[in-house]
Amino acid sequence: MRGSPLYHGVLGVIALLGTCAPVVATDQLNPLLSLGTPISRDKHTIPEWDKLGAVTVEADRVFLTAPGEKGQSGAIWTHNTNSYATWVTELTFRASGGERPGGGLAIWYTAQKEQGPIYGSRDFWDGLGIFIDSMGGQGNVRGHLNDGTISYAALPEPQTQAFAQCLLRYRNTGSMVSLRLTVGPRLLQVEVDGRVCFETNKVALPPNYYLGVSAASYDNPDSFELFSFKTTGSGVAQSNPGPKQPTRPDQQTPREERPDHDEKSAETIKELVSSDRLVALQRTAESNLEKINSLSDEVESLHSLKPLLERLDQRLGRIESVVSRTEAQFHGATANMHESTKQNIAAEITRLTEKLDSVDHVIREHTSSLIGTIPDTIHEAVTKGGPSIWAAAFVFIAIQGGLVIGYLIYKKRRADYHPKYL
Repeated sequence: MRGSPLYHGVLGVIALLGTCAPVVATDQLNPLLSLGTPISRDKHTIPEWDKLGAVTVEADRVFLTAPGEKGQSGAIWTHNTNSYATWVTELTFRASGGERPGGGLAIWYTAQKEQGPIYGSRDFWDGLGIFIDSMGGQGNVRGHLNDGTISYAALPEPQTQAFAQCLLRYRNTGSMVSLRLTVGPRLLQVEVDGRVCFETNKVALPPNYYLGVSAASYDNPDSFELFSFKTTGSGVAQSNPGPKQPTRPDQQTPREERPDHDEKSAETIKELVSSDRLVALQRTAESNLEKINSLSDEVESLHSLKPLLERLDQRLGRIESVVSRTEAQFHGATANMHESTKQNIAAEITRLTEKLDSVDHVIREHTSSLIGTIPDTIHEAVTKGGPSIWAAAFVFIAIQGGLVIGYLIYKKRRADYHPKYL
């Protein structure tokens, strides 16, 4: 792949774009200063970013602090510095935890990228920090500047040292919070969920600092999840900007006014000769080439899978044929079994019918024979036992007649009897 005409053609296109890019200053996404999609392919590393502390990486998010784990801190920082004169960083995050807050998140633009006690980053930093926490009992967003000489951790009331701030309900909202940081020669603006939180024209930031995001959890741990981080920019700052301390609002010096034509000419020359821009373009080209090589390897692996897929397709065809034959045999066997069962049932019904007919015939014969013999039997019994019956009747009548005659005689004698009185 790397020796193919396609590879060299892609190299030529990228080189052509690299030579033309400095001439046209447009706002464009910088992949070296942004999280990709997916954020991580192996759930361990983040291309063009450094991990510090207890960071857990998923395909679609970065856990700066894990849920339910107190005393944690984590941070991610860009490999490369930001050389844009005007730039915008947009990020989305979500914070969740218990009823009481226990942690904070920070967006950094500093000369160093080190771990420390300030929301997972170092104290005495040199640059800008945008802090999101619940200090003072309410959720808020604050902007802090440091030139490397101030200990933020030693301040009795750090929130009073912010150059700007606004209130923000960011914990347990059920949705992601979107923050947009815009930096230009005469502008520093922070927007939250599409609304301006604060802005000032009294802060000047030097170029070639690192971008980062960090978070920390305390006794009542908050979980901070980062879902996206995108940086766009235009224009390239001077290669040698002078002192690298940020200008605080009370240290702002007047800017020399120049004709528009001179400013545009100078800006064009700076863009053409800027080595930082060329280095950034070179890194972008190398990153794109790595992605092209990766895609080429994936395509080649897909080509190697083609014979395997063909063999698998053949096996599936044979399996489908066997299944079809099995189904046909099963249906035939089922039909034969049903026919045999029907025949057996019919034969059994026939046998039962014959038995019932035989039993019915026997019952009819016995009934007819019994009915035919009853009259003869009665007649025979009367004929044979006749004299004894008449004799008994005669004796019974004689006894009754004797009793009647005796009673009449007794009644007559009683009527003829005369009682004697003394």
